[in-house]
Amino acid sequence: MIQGDLRTMIRFSHRAVCTFSAVLLLSSLVTLSPAIGQQKTAYDLLPETTQAVLWVPDGEKLAVQWDRTQLAKLAADPAVAPFFEGQRQEIEKRFVDAGWRLNLKPEDLADFLNGQIAVAWMELPEVRKPFAMTLIADVSDNAATNQTMLQHIDQELLARGAERSELEHGGTAIAKYTLPARAGEFLAQDTFYAIAAGHFLSTDDEALIREMLSIIQGSPAASPRLAANPVFLSGREKLQVSGDGQLEYFVRPLGFARVIRSIGGKQSKSSSDMLAVLHNQGFESILCVCGEIQLGLDTLDIKHRGYVLAEKPLPLAAGIFDFPNKASREIPNFISNKISSVLATNWNAQVAFWKSSGLVDELAGTEGVFDEVIEGFKRDPNGPRIDIVKDVLPFFTNDIYSISDSREGPASVDSQRNLIALKVTDSAAMAKVVNRVMRNEPDAEMVAFQGQEIWKVVHRENEMLGGLGDDFGDDFGDDFGAAPAAQSNQPQPWLSDWAITVYGEYLMFASHAEVIEEAILQAKQGGTSPLVQENDFQRVVKAVHDAYGDQDASAWRIVRTDRAYRIQYELFREGKLKQSQSMLASLLDRLLQDNSEIKVKEQAVQGSTLPPFEAISHFLQPSGMMVRTTDHGWEFGSLLLAK
Repeated sequence: MIQGDLRTMIRFSHRAVCTFSAVLLLSSLVTLSPAIGQQKTAYDLLPETTQAVLWVPDGEKLAVQWDRTQLAKLAADPAVAPFFEGQRQEIEKRFVDAGWRLNLKPEDLADFLNGQIAVAWMELPEVRKPFAMTLIADVSDNAATNQTMLQHIDQELLARGAERSELEHGGTAIAKYTLPARAGEFLAQDTFYAIAAGHFLSTDDEALIREMLSIIQGSPAASPRLAANPVFLSGREKLQVSGDGQLEYFVRPLGFARVIRSIGGKQSKSSSDMLAVLHNQGFESILCVCGEIQLGLDTLDIKHRGYVLAEKPLPLAAGIFDFPNKASREIPNFISNKISSVLATNWNAQVAFWKSSGLVDELAGTEGVFDEVIEGFKRDPNGPRIDIVKDVLPFFTNDIYSISDSREGPASVDSQRNLIALKVTDSAAMAKVVNRVMRNEPDAEMVAFQGQEIWKVVHRENEMLGGLGDDFGDDFGDDFGAAPAAQSNQPQPWLSDWAITVYGEYLMFASHAEVIEEAILQAKQGGTSPLVQENDFQRVVKAVHDAYGDQDASAWRIVRTDRAYRIQYELFREGKLKQSQSMLASLLDRLLQDNSEIKVKEQAVQGSTLPPFEAISHFLQPSGMMVRTTDHGWEFGSLLLAK
């Protein structure tokens, strides 16, 4: 099956979090000197080949606003602070794994920066090293102060065995350091440092630092800059950047995925290059994602506004991203007040489903595979004999809900639970389809619960799904829960345990049969969902409306963080987070790996020094998000309430 390439792209969120953490830490340590006047912004210095940039306009302002948040108070809590100190080396290694290649640590620069901070990744037309990374920051124009900073960096790198050489560009000195290649890499690590007109520059590419120095020195740019790039300008115009954010970002999704893959030195082991497939199937039409983030507001700890710029109509398989602004605002009565998160979206399944055919065919390497599978459902004498065109898709209303919760009591790898509910127009007809399909499932068992038929699937131990192959538990861990088990050479099922039924107006698919049973009990109480009466739910609904307007959306989500993160936190403390398999992660694992790759990895960062969840849960406030489809892409926003 498909392997590392899509995982690389999906894990871009993990890379962004790591980089944001590093920049935030750097900003929080900064002791500012007087500013030296108008500076070139990072956008003016960066080439238009930039695939991702994280920009802090003012490091001092970011640090001040961060200190106002509950997350800052959590990080500084005496019960938590020892964890960060004790795991410093492993956390720094994770930053390197996330693409941090500049051989700098936040404390190296903490006393010297006085304005903007930017980190960026570029794609280069080079075979041996098709990427570059840079850090741009404002510093004092005091020569003695800057020399002290450079001497500190020099001592650190020489102590690590670097070779130092001196370069020059237009009268500005460039210090070059060469470190031996990292394990598993072929090229030595070159890092270049320079200071010019109040700008500190660090990069792993000599041509890039010379180009930026030329611009600072007043020479015309030899190649187009990011600040003038049409995609960059259009994305920010659609976002309507306010200038009030303490942090801004710009990402070209597929380009950044290619850069991160190159930095990691990993290529796909399958016959399909996933990033090339996505490009061929029209996903390059998703041009960029840009956004701005404000911290420490009066009622919000975090306010995030973003925009996904796309060329519409999306071509080929990219057309599966068809989300009308019709997400229901109703909370179905089967949703209890014990859930930890709820997501509602509207997906144009009748149209978008068929757009995936080219993607499936190209991934399989054979044209027509998608149609053969659909036809097989219909005509295979050993199959369910289901006509998806007539028996399934016509009954979908496009309304989809996803809820998550966790079992009460001590955390275990099987504690996280989830349910997806698709609203249908003909429950009886859909129930017949489900029954016909499940009778062909060898490990399915029909159980009766208060007059309702529920199909429960529990695979035999020697056929159960292996553990999470990579970082999906980190990225999707709050969505679904089901425990992994031992590896097997036999073909693996897509999910180890799951359950399905049609109840009321909904086709329900759950990680645990008990979740469906509890949903049925809740619905039978009648009336509206008790969730709508909960104070935290009401607070988030009001905050999302106040921040992003009350217009119809294509998706919205509310997360009760003091409930949503309990299981992952406790498993992390116990060193068992990698064993906690999410249902979505299981599906992705089966899609992206072959059987030999599915295994449980050891948890790299250990959380044994952290306090119990109850000691820190009061820092965690509820959060919300919304997405709206536009003529040019999608606008979105997310927020975290203040206490």
